[in-house]
Amino acid sequence: MTEETKNIQSDEQISDEQLTEVSGGNSLHQTRLEHLDNQTKSVKDIQQARLEHLDNQTK
Repeated sequence: MTEETKNIQSDEQISDEQLTEVSGGNSLHQTRLEHLDNQTKSVKDIQQARLEHLDNQTK
């Protein structure tokens, strides 16, 4: 068990090349960022629609 513990690397010790091999590169990270960006845009669109609706009510 101690041998296995010695072989385990922390995230900080994993090189970029190893990370690329494990996670398939930055594709997963990029996909997550795109999803978050789309969610943010959706929230902004909803907020804009609500503000426009309120503006129309006050006119």
